[in-house]
Amino acid sequence: MRRRKRAPQVYEVVYDRLEHPGHAQLSKEVREALPGLRDLVLHDPRTAVTELRGWIEREPLPMFYNWLSGAYSALGDVEAVENTVRENYRRNPNYLFARVNYAELCLRDGDLAGAREALGASLDIRPLLGGRKRVHVSEVTGYFYAVGLYHIKAGDRGAAEKVYELMDEVAPREPRTEELRRLLRPRLRDLFSR
Repeated sequence: MRRRKRAPQVYEVVYDRLEHPGHAQLSKEVREALPGLRDLVLHDPRTAVTELRGWIEREPLPMFYNWLSGAYSALGDVEAVENTVRENYRRNPNYLFARVNYAELCLRDGDLAGAREALGASLDIRPLLGGRKRVHVSEVTGYFYAVGLYHIKAGDRGAAEKVYELMDEVAPREPRTEELRRLLRPRLRDLFSR
């Protein structure tokens, strides 16, 4: 009996804004607040912290925790970033960015097992997408950057190179792709730009 080959799963990487399927279930108030909150994180992180804390009290959405950690990062509050990342992962273990951010925190602390758990035992993004076939470039680069770091920390440079090549093919100009390249293939100017 011949086995039928399974068709490869095809994913569409989206480079423009991607509306998450769950956004349709959000209240009108939340949907209308999202652009302004995101803008605050980028341009006024101190105000963003206050606003996002208030929103989290009412609507503890995973993206609010993610944005809150970004605002704390912009303010240089490392402890608050770490606490927010841990809380997001604890409350929202199915949210891709909660997993990625927690994995990076684990990698920074030398906890390879914690990072592997957060990234998934198979180090494959597909099971973490909840059946979605459309994925934003930031999800791809965020996840695979963390996987690349994991391989570097685990001493498997060859696997890290393969991850980098995938990222370079999908998103060559994204900051995470460039950062992984610098870690794997530093150029002379990289050594002097830090």
